[in-house]
Amino acid sequence: MTDLLIDAAEEWLGIVANPDDVQKLETYILDNYGYADQNIINRVFSTGEAVGFLTVNETYFFREPAHFVLLRDFLHLYENSEIRILSAATATGCEAYSIAMLIEAYNRGIKKPVSYHIDAFDINPQVIEAACKGIYRQGVLREDGSCFRYMIDPYLNKNDNMYMIDPSLKNNIYFFVHNLMNELPMNGYDFIFFRNAFIYISARYRERVLSNLTAGLKEGGTLIMGVSETAAASHADLEGKNTDDVFYFQKLKSSIYSSQNVI
Repeated sequence: MTDLLIDAAEEWLGIVANPDDVQKLETYILDNYGYADQNIINRVFSTGEAVGFLTVNETYFFREPAHFVLLRDFLHLYENSEIRILSAATATGCEAYSIAMLIEAYNRGIKKPVSYHIDAFDINPQVIEAACKGIYRQGVLREDGSCFRYMIDPYLNKNDNMYMIDPSLKNNIYFFVHNLMNELPMNGYDFIFFRNAFIYISARYRERVLSNLTAGLKEGGTLIMGVSETAAASHADLEGKNTDDVFYFQKLKSSIYSSQNVI
């Protein structure tokens, strides 16, 4: 059954599954179904039961701070207008909330506030449920994001050893379940954050995943990936850009994808 589960993980999720995680999933299937054939395997993947065993949900506020500095440097272009941002593979939502915190902090210092909307998705329904609740343990505060702590503090309410996101921060964020193997349900994004997830995508499906994300960008829109992932990313409609501190991709204005219709 192990080989069948590894193949299914790639076909359904586009990932190279960790053998230890596959073993846990195999035990779960035998405990709950008593046996495993292709129909059972298809069932646990189609219902989302398998996802929690095979995906990594590591996240915390302002992870890889240089990416947020890059976003901040672009915000002046959207003063008195709206910026649309996607947090892809958002896990429990720290990235999406970090983006909102940054824009809120930026708006407090200018006369023409930036209007914003953030979409955030993950394939795992359980982590999306957690993101909607916005309740976190202390591990979501790390040293490498400490320079943004003044942005975090106004929106985190501490209760014992837990932190709760202030409800006001949720107003411009929409969390939903989505599989990167499929086309995005919305498009027209100015920024897409897709960080520290591409490393788990199999070589067979990397172009497909990048194509789905690229199609969601406006022409000239920005794709930000994890520091360790950019070397493995290549797409005909993305051009690599570089600042002193961060590498990112920009969608070519001659792209074959249409960015005129926002769903």
